[in-house]
Order: sequence, then C-alpha cells, then structure tokens
Amino acid sequence: MKRFLMTMTTAVVLLTGVIVADAAKITDQFTVRFREDTLVVCSTQMEEARIYTMDGRMLLREVGNYAEFELVPGTYRLYAKVGDKMERRRIELR
Repeated sequence: MKRFLMTMTTAVVLLTGVIVADAAKITDQFTVRFREDTLVVCSTQMEEARIYTMDGRMLLREVGNYAEFELVPGTYRLYAKVGDKMERRRIELR
C-alpha cells in the first residue's frame, strides 16, 4: 500500500509540473507592450489582433504575428488569436 501511495504521489507531482510548464509556455508566447501612445502586440503564433472600445465597437484589426495600434488615453479591449486560443486583455492608457 505504501508503494502504491508513493507511486501515485510521484505521478501527481510530475503531472502538476507539466501543467505549470504549459501555462508558463503560453504566457511567454504572447507579449503586449506600450511604446509611447502605441500598443505593440506580438507572438510567433498570433494570427490576428483586434482592438475594441469598452462599449464593443471595433477600432482596428491587424492580421499577422505583429500588430501596432495607436491609441488615445482610455480603456480598451484587446483580442488576439494565438494558436488555437483567443487571448483577451484589458488595456488602459493614461
């Protein structure tokens, strides 16, 4: 019984490590940065990026793995299709 519990504990620890590594990998693949009043979004796996106002009006859409959006101060929603996931970020420019 003790051997079974040790084996199960080892399996859980190893699986947890794999899940944590996958989560870290996803965040490394998608970057959002500001350069003055320009929002820069890039990822090697990004297919498109869209920026919306908070009331849901689409302002700009960029296709490819690199996108730049010139923004005025305010709050926006960024949607980016990265791989098979849709990443969403709240962007606030002061």
